[in-house]
Amino acid sequence: MESVAVVGPVKIGLAGQPNTGKSTLFNRLTGARQHVGNWPGKTVEQKSGIFHFNHKKYSLVDLPGTYSLTANSAEELIARDFIISDKVDMIITMVDTSQLERSMYLLSEMVGMNVPVIAVLNMIDIAKEQGKLINIEKLQEKLGIPIVPMVAAKGEGVENLLGKIKTIEENQKILHTDVLFKIYEDVFKEELNDLIKILPDEGIGNCSSNWISARLLENDRQIVEIVKENVTKEQWEVIHHIIKRNIDGPLKAANCRYAWIESVLDGVLTKKEGYALKRIGFDKLSTHRIFGKPIAILMMLAGFIASMAIAMPFMIGIGSILPLICLNLRNILLNKTGSYWIASLVTEAVIPSVSMALLMGIFIAGVVFVFGFMEDIGYMARVAYVFDATMSKIGLHGKSIMPFVTSFGCNMAGITGSRVIDSWKQRLLTITTSMVVPCASMWGVIGLVGSLFFGVNAIWVIVALLICSIFHVIFTSWIFRTKFIKEEEGTGLIMELPPYHKPNWKGIFLHVWSKMKDVMKKAFVVIVGVSVTIWALSYTSDGNIENSPIYAIGKTVEPVAALLGLDWRLFIALIVSIMSKEGALGVLSMLFGVGTGISSFSGIMISGAVEFDQSALSTVMLESISKASALAFMFAYYFNIPCMAAIVSVNAETHSLKWTIKIVSYYMVSALFIGGIVYRIGTIIF
Repeated sequence: MESVAVVGPVKIGLAGQPNTGKSTLFNRLTGARQHVGNWPGKTVEQKSGIFHFNHKKYSLVDLPGTYSLTANSAEELIARDFIISDKVDMIITMVDTSQLERSMYLLSEMVGMNVPVIAVLNMIDIAKEQGKLINIEKLQEKLGIPIVPMVAAKGEGVENLLGKIKTIEENQKILHTDVLFKIYEDVFKEELNDLIKILPDEGIGNCSSNWISARLLENDRQIVEIVKENVTKEQWEVIHHIIKRNIDGPLKAANCRYAWIESVLDGVLTKKEGYALKRIGFDKLSTHRIFGKPIAILMMLAGFIASMAIAMPFMIGIGSILPLICLNLRNILLNKTGSYWIASLVTEAVIPSVSMALLMGIFIAGVVFVFGFMEDIGYMARVAYVFDATMSKIGLHGKSIMPFVTSFGCNMAGITGSRVIDSWKQRLLTITTSMVVPCASMWGVIGLVGSLFFGVNAIWVIVALLICSIFHVIFTSWIFRTKFIKEEEGTGLIMELPPYHKPNWKGIFLHVWSKMKDVMKKAFVVIVGVSVTIWALSYTSDGNIENSPIYAIGKTVEPVAALLGLDWRLFIALIVSIMSKEGALGVLSMLFGVGTGISSFSGIMISGAVEFDQSALSTVMLESISKASALAFMFAYYFNIPCMAAIVSVNAETHSLKWTIKIVSYYMVSALFIGGIVYRIGTIIF
């Protein structure tokens, strides 16, 4: 056993496989003292926080959930690079005691590293319910590291963990390697020792020469590159020759680790004789090959309704008092300043956009709470299981079905719901493709324009839109996963399901608060900024749109818009409708000269305060718009960006302005492209 002195503040990495309670422990230790951002150079979310114990401050980094340190995905690469770097002083590894054999695999990959490890045996209560008994003292003796039994959801074992952290800080313990090293020797023979002799005695960074040798024999690409940079050319030639001879090294190394786990648990883990884990009736139905899918869809719809129910009282309350606030404030401003444009700016742009950002945050809180609850109790893993075969046909994860279903109600809910997906690549693909799903808000515009120009045949236009949606999803998934997202290779879904367990309410509420705070910060900046911009471009003191800057812009781009089958009014309505889909009719009424009661588009898009005669709008549109142009507008409107709230949600979930711009640009360009093609088809048909 080695001892290492820690200098300065202790930085702790929290590692674990998905569904081992890692986030629960992180929330327990850090509370509200958390920071969410991105790992440097990556779009994968980074959560870090601080906690105090015995008058000392500790930094805790929540590493991405990963089944292995073999870096195939962005999450695995980040977790492994952080653990082997010199940025970490200590690792806490979460182990699911109810599934000890599988859950210890990640721990087995840390054997031999020059970094102290604490193993937390979480869900010890569930293991007992399953008839499993663990001899903690014997396990600790075999591993040679501190072992902490824990029920993180109840806070049991946390004080014990803090004591272990303090002890290990003063006299750090490195994980024993003797047993696993002997197994490696038996399998890889003299080649393992040949590699050890070449490598530096002290290892490289946080990696011992034993650990590095094993990773070389399984041809770990990142470790190979690190070693290549730290040895001479002659030494590298010998190492490279040994690696090439071990084609089946990865399989042999995995078998070594499983053999080590079996030897460690021998005499440590006992199961009650005759005990069999019984699956409850609901669990049987939820994973049934026929009934599982409709049950999952019903559960997700129920979850969406529940999240709406949470947000609805606030939405109704704010929606009812907002017009009164704006009216009274407008009168006060007019009396005090005598300036019509100031009153318009404040009451049509600033106040409504602030209320929209607030409502968005409340709605997000409801979605995160409901679906966070479903994830916390273990149900979302069942959803992934029953839908994985279906969703994998278009390159998506089984959990992607949840954002797709909830997007029919609101794309913002679907985008936010994607956070239940562990893989960054799959989360990004799901966010991108779920935006194709038509939300409830757009059907009013589609229905009015469709029935106006096509009568009873509008149903066939809607059928065509839905069919095109399917092809759009398939194409979008393909183009993003093959051309744009190259940071990781696809990985299969591990189908071993976690047990159901009680939710950790404190962790869920902390997560809701953290997410709501993060989204609202972005929402206030983006929505208010865009709203004020649209107000400035569309404001007219006399209500005549031809006196506004946006009219000049529209007339300038009209030759380009005409190529797509749109006149300047339809083109401007299409672009401005990104602010809010349901506000498109109000914008069209202003553009076609039949809307009154408001002086800018921003007020229409947010509050819908414009007054217009629908029959008058229908008459003027029929007189000036062809059926082919109307069809092009419907398709371009349908496939365009859902709304500004969706854009903010994309930015909040990806933590990347670059990817947000890519996704927004893709949908705007593809919507115009589809609209242009439909227009050409329409000119032939009509």
